[in-house]
Amino acid sequence: MLPTTFGDMTRTISLGRQNARLKAALSTLSTEMTTRQAHDRLQHLNGNVSALAAMEQSLVLAADRKNLAQITAAFLAAQQSVIGEVMQKTEQLSLDAQRLGLFNDAASLGRVTAGMANAFSDVVRLLNASFGERTLFAGTRGDGPALAMPEAILDALMSDIPVPVDPSILASQIDAWFAPGGGFDSFGYLGGPVIPAAISLGHGTEIRLSVTAQDSAIRTALAALATGAVLDRGLPGVDAAGKRMIVLQNALPLKAASQALLDLSARLGVAEERAATASSRAEAEHSSLAIAHAELLAVDPYDAASKLEQAMSQLEMIYAITARLSRLRLAEYLR
Repeated sequence: MLPTTFGDMTRTISLGRQNARLKAALSTLSTEMTTRQAHDRLQHLNGNVSALAAMEQSLVLAADRKNLAQITAAFLAAQQSVIGEVMQKTEQLSLDAQRLGLFNDAASLGRVTAGMANAFSDVVRLLNASFGERTLFAGTRGDGPALAMPEAILDALMSDIPVPVDPSILASQIDAWFAPGGGFDSFGYLGGPVIPAAISLGHGTEIRLSVTAQDSAIRTALAALATGAVLDRGLPGVDAAGKRMIVLQNALPLKAASQALLDLSARLGVAEERAATASSRAEAEHSSLAIAHAELLAVDPYDAASKLEQAMSQLEMIYAITARLSRLRLAEYLR
């Protein structure tokens, strides 16, 4: 076997270093060809990275604004959905109460009051709905329910109605209980006040999440539905005729609640549209910044391809030289 000399080792180490350097260059150039982005940012920008840092910071801020606007719009949309369902229930029950004037039987009366009682429970459940981990209508106390359980609210309401019940003033007593400062605020509403701080979505757009279960439109709907619910339970001093009179009169409050909820829906719609506009603006801003960021770090694909081909040729040459110097062919080894 041929002896290995000091010069042979020197060439081997030198070729090994060149081989490692060219392999690293091939990997870098291949990545740049794929991503069209410079691997060494500092070298690509000639050491001037201040513009890149400012652009990346702007990208982060734009992404944050976009996400916040999307979350805000989705939160408002969830509130809008709940208000829409409550409005449908009050509209339908208003019609049912009006139709009761065409029938004078106990079964029809029972169906209408039972429908109001069920709707009251459904509306309370809807108002306790959450978006993510935050209750939709609980204001600053979004980590818990907005309203007490339906049965608990009705128990508190009925305990405040004087006995025997006067059918002619029952509706006004219930309205007073649900009015600001009444029993509803003490026993029914479990949330907090309206969130005081406006949400800034950038470019001067601010939105307040100002709707809670204490909103006047929601109070009106709850009061009208609770009137039917307490009648369904039965009240001392109120006979079938008195119950029928109260239900017929309750058609107007239910209709008024539906109109108030429609106005509330319109207010939410305005805020929802502003949030959607802010989201679109932030998304466009983020996209333009992302394009500018990519262009700042972009490499010339033709230059990168040329360098890649050159590196591959050099690496193939090293392999050829290494094979020749190492006498890897059997005929050369046996000579």
